[in-house]
Amino acid sequence: MRQSSVVTVGLLLLFGITMVGGQWSATPGAVTEQNDFGMVDYSQRVITATGIGAVPANAPNVGAARANAIRAAKMDALRNLVEAVKAVRLTSETTVNNSMVANDVIRTRVDAMVRGAQQVGEVKYLSDASVEVTMAVPMSGIMDVVLPATAPATTATTAGITPAQGESAAAPVGVAPQVAGQPITGLIVDTRGLGVKPSMSPRILATDGSVLYGPGKYPRDFAVTQGVVGYHKDIEAAKGDSRVAGNPLTIKGTSTSGTVATDVVISIGDAQQAAGFDGFAEAISNCRVMFILD
Repeated sequence: MRQSSVVTVGLLLLFGITMVGGQWSATPGAVTEQNDFGMVDYSQRVITATGIGAVPANAPNVGAARANAIRAAKMDALRNLVEAVKAVRLTSETTVNNSMVANDVIRTRVDAMVRGAQQVGEVKYLSDASVEVTMAVPMSGIMDVVLPATAPATTATTAGITPAQGESAAAPVGVAPQVAGQPITGLIVDTRGLGVKPSMSPRILATDGSVLYGPGKYPRDFAVTQGVVGYHKDIEAAKGDSRVAGNPLTIKGTSTSGTVATDVVISIGDAQQAAGFDGFAEAISNCRVMFILD
């Protein structure tokens, strides 16, 4: 039997083909997207990618074969992770890749962030004796690199928001706090049925195009560390999320905006009524906003 065959058999016997535990998985209700290179979890704000490492034919023993295969798997995972990160939506018009192509400094810093990715879970040993490793990078680190510097946050108001033709400001589509008469603690925008896509920097617009929530409405550091919005698929579970928990205000989206539909449009009536609630300005300025997606 050739030496490489001995190593392969040794790995199979030593580690087994069912040794899988500890792999990363999304939480229930999380908004995730699988692309050709990895997984983007917009709820947990983490990007993961998997790599495969083969047993080298010239490995002197099982231990060396394992180490080399794991090293190769990690390198493969990092290559995939770079591509997975590039596909992440930054706004409704741009991706991380757009920023990397346009700015060499951003590209260099993103590459450095990915090189610092951490292994998630345990090494998975496959039936052919190759190994699989999953690596992860936090979205906050990527966002810190690509999110443009903005002016200091301003208080959210409905100044300049006027009803569109045929729309009444006094007839909101649906605005409801969990507990009437109490200050709100966050904003939940129900976008189910609209086909909204997740992104790192979405906006909330009124039907006349006025921006109720977006860059300049919150401090940049909050957006980086906490994310501009949270994402969930279960509206009842979202109400208990620490991001908005207490007395969240729920608004129903009416349509989407942007090339890839990451921005949500609400009625002007809803925008005006929402901004009038006690606690609304504080919730907005602290990024206490949650989008509910299909």
